[in-house]
Amino acid sequence: MATVERRDASVLEQWDLDARVYRRYDSGILVEERPFTDAENTAADSRLAEEARQRNRALLLERARTALANNAAYLDAATAGTATNADHIAQVPALTRQMQALIRLIVASDLLDQT
Repeated sequence: MATVERRDASVLEQWDLDARVYRRYDSGILVEERPFTDAENTAADSRLAEEARQRNRALLLERARTALANNAAYLDAATAGTATNADHIAQVPALTRQMQALIRLIVASDLLDQT
């Protein structure tokens, strides 16, 4: 459950992003509960989209690190003359997938909505 909270000495405000409900407690007693306003819904949508983008960015960076290691191993084999024709053929689609991920990282937010 995703909840955003703001507190002061006696007041707790909660925005339940999943249920889209705002709650305000005063000294531990619920004094207000209502559905999100349009502005709160917009803010919640933006926050959730940005969190998804951050997760996708982290995933793409992890994949890029793995690809870097795999490419180094391929280049070592090619330099040593031990890479096979199958290795060379497999490298083309691997590089294409890697470039797709890199382009999404460079272009940024709108393409990070996709994994």
